[in-house]
Amino acid sequence: MSEHRTAAVSGDGVTVDSADPSVIDIAFDGNRVWSFQSQRDTSRVLRVGVPHRLAPWPASLEPYLRGSTRITVLDRSTGRHLFDEEYAFDDSEARVSVVDRAGRPLTVDKSGDLQCEFAQRGQATIDSLLDAVQDVLARLTDAGVDAFLAYGALLGAVREGTFIAHDSDADVAYLSKHTTPVDVMRESYALERVMIEAGYWTWRFSAGDFKVIVPDKEGGRAIDVFAGFVVEDVFYLLPEVASEQFSRDIIAPLGTVELHGRTITAPADPEALLAITYGPEWRVPDPSFKFEVPRWARHRLDGWLRGNDGNHDHWWPFYFGQSQKTVPTQPSPFAQWFLEREPTSTQIVDIGTGTGRDALWFARQGRDVLGLDYVPAATERAGIIADDEDLPARFKTLNLYDIRQVLGIGGELSHRDEPPVLYGRFLIHALRDDGRHNLWRIANMSLRRGGKFYLEFRTGLDSDAEHEFGEHFRRYLDPETVIAEIEATGGHIEHCEAGHGLAVYKQEDPHVCRLVATWKR
Repeated sequence: MSEHRTAAVSGDGVTVDSADPSVIDIAFDGNRVWSFQSQRDTSRVLRVGVPHRLAPWPASLEPYLRGSTRITVLDRSTGRHLFDEEYAFDDSEARVSVVDRAGRPLTVDKSGDLQCEFAQRGQATIDSLLDAVQDVLARLTDAGVDAFLAYGALLGAVREGTFIAHDSDADVAYLSKHTTPVDVMRESYALERVMIEAGYWTWRFSAGDFKVIVPDKEGGRAIDVFAGFVVEDVFYLLPEVASEQFSRDIIAPLGTVELHGRTITAPADPEALLAITYGPEWRVPDPSFKFEVPRWARHRLDGWLRGNDGNHDHWWPFYFGQSQKTVPTQPSPFAQWFLEREPTSTQIVDIGTGTGRDALWFARQGRDVLGLDYVPAATERAGIIADDEDLPARFKTLNLYDIRQVLGIGGELSHRDEPPVLYGRFLIHALRDDGRHNLWRIANMSLRRGGKFYLEFRTGLDSDAEHEFGEHFRRYLDPETVIAEIEATGGHIEHCEAGHGLAVYKQEDPHVCRLVATWKR
């Protein structure tokens, strides 16, 4: 490995002059914001005619790259600073500040998301999370599975006796006795129901793993619950592990480890499980670690258990963190326009309700409202407000990428005594194609006896504009495309208008389209 490695910084990313594998830490004004592996996470570029390796800035960091900061590039293998200089991303006078709304530093995690690490959290958060870990493990055990601490939480306990400083949540797992994926799936859903009945909010990633939400004063944390199982002598541990070097005595009978002074249930041989999970170098801290799953294993897990977890990367941190507090509480212009056209509508279903701003306003006008959203952190807060104000509104989660949930809500709405009015503001441009097509399926099922679907969405003419809530996944659709999809499913367009001036917010005047559609027989 080169002892004279250097690095350079630009608006495109960080460039190193060698592909020798090493963990590279990037700090802004002394705060680590990102780590990458110089071989795996870079691509070959030419700089001054000489080959170098470029690691592009993560997408989650890009909105923060405004102003100046002192950038330090550290090679962990040697402890050398490869770059340590003041750098200006633009000509503004501000200092780069990668923090949450509470002022706590954020760091890019292994999934590319910005998170507040345990190192920046208070003891109260750690204590509440430990309480929840012990409770969740106990409930899983009572439900009949061998449940144990796993992944980063287990790694931190064995290596340091604490949560890993650069980690941000806790992980538990269980070893299923089932050996067919469909039975593993059914078991996971049954275990999720156990958590829901215990009062937890949950968020499902696939048919074999889900998240338990643990609210606290610092914004909340989460516990991921992963299924482990053996099929044809291969051990799978969701979401990213497959190994043929496994025996059940690695897990059972269960043992314990110490985590922040507490005794927590763990695998019988935690070191063996960590070697299977992270490889032989698991004792060496690596904040840039990423799982490298064999293609055959990924294809199997995708086919068996996954495929219903799309496009959550922006919305989960948005609603689970502090960003949702920036959303206005007053009704949108579209909500007011809608109620002028539907003054007597009594049953409104707000799909993609978000913070519930429009749904709660409808309820305050005396309408019966069901609010549906992808992220439980959003529906939970809206539900609390509805309960506190005794409003005729209820909220529940809906994953438009999960056909089971889509058919379930479609069946529920289609069997109402009166057909509902569906409402979707700024919804369809936030969906992938499969989620949007499932939305038309719900409309087709629930509006055959009457009712309408009101939609407002950004068009292709808005794609190059600046947006108040920054850049994230948006699919800018031409109205003609949406109309064609609706008509292909049996729908009819009653109203269509598009232009500026319909959804003005602060300095943003997006180009949007408003549609009203029916699906009457």
